Order: sequence, then C-alpha cells, then structure tokens
Amino acid sequence: MSPRFSYDELQIIPYLKRCKVSGFESTSPELNEFLKEDALKNQEELISKTYLCCYSNRLVGYVAFTTDIIKKKDVQEEEHLEISYKEYPAIKIARLAVDKRYERRGVGRFLLLAAVGKALKISEEVGCRFITVDSKQESIGFYKKSGGFKLVRGYEKKKYPTMYFDVLPTIKEMKAMNTEIKDFSVAESTPSITKN
Repeated sequence: MSPRFSYDELQIIPYLKRCKVSGFESTSPELNEFLKEDALKNQEELISKTYLCCYSNRLVGYVAFTTDIIKKKDVQEEEHLEISYKEYPAIKIARLAVDKRYERRGVGRFLLLAAVGKALKISEEVGCRFITVDSKQESIGFYKKSGGFKLVRGYEKKKYPTMYFDVLPTIKEMKAMNTEIKDFSVAESTPSITKN
C-alpha cells in the first residue's frame, strides 16, 4: 500500500476548460462521467462548481459544490440550534471522487477539509450553517469517520442517505484559538492537467 499524502503535497485548482480530465478513473462510472461530460456545463449554467485535486501535477480527485438547505426537523437535537428556523442554509458536496490509483492515501479526507474551508469562507459573506451530502451507502463510514458527518434520521436505508456537518462549532473553536482555515490553496494552473 502506498503512503498517505501529506496535505502540503496536494493542491486544489478550479476546473477550467483547458484542464485535462480524460485520464481520471474512480471506481464509479457515474462520477467519472460527471467530471468528463457534465461538470463544465453545470458551471456554465451556475448549477455547481468543481475543483480538481492535484498531486505532483497529476489529477488525483475532485469535488463539486452546489447550494442546499437542511430542515430543522432533520438536524439532531444535540446541534443546539438557538435561532429557530424551519430550514437552514448549506453548501452541498454534489460530487466527490478519488482516482482509484490514489485511493486510501488521504485525498478524500483532504477534499472534505477543503469543503469545510469553503463553507467557512462562504459564511463570511452569506449564511452557510451546514455542509450536506447525499452519500452512497458504502461511503457513509467515510463521511462519519473522516469528516464528522451525521446521518439524517430516517434516511439510513435510502439509496443515497442525506448526511450533514454543522460548521458553527468549527468556527467558534477557531475563533477561540485565534486560528484561520483558508479557503483552499487554489492555484491558477497545473501544467500536466492543462492543455497547452
């Protein structure tokens, strides 16, 4: 088994038309197809925004975001929602995939941390209390263990159960420690995944 990447070795770039993604292969044909055929169109239509994760100028994973809401009734009581609304604003991890050649090396967890960074950045400009994801059944353990996500009660047996992460405790903890999480370390381009 290959060693895990250090997070200093991984880099996030926005998905642009000039980026080469044809060699990306996760274990999910659906996620491969989204990246190669739908992601750019979704960006043009303002549906979702995709970011590529690179290691040493190679595409190793990607994450796509869109907006979402989560209903108060779906959030567990221990979240202590002090202001009572029926729905709360969120960003949704619309897609998250790791190239099968780089699985189990920390890329997925890095992409989850990037999602938290993105939510924190958005929350400085507009309301964004939660991160949500409609997980595949086989990915539930990953989101729980790697990101601290919780299942919406009653959704456990669905094909794609909804999970959520409350951003507010992370923000409070960072303020208490006077710490900053940056919104990705976005690079302008990476030579081997952009067309000449």
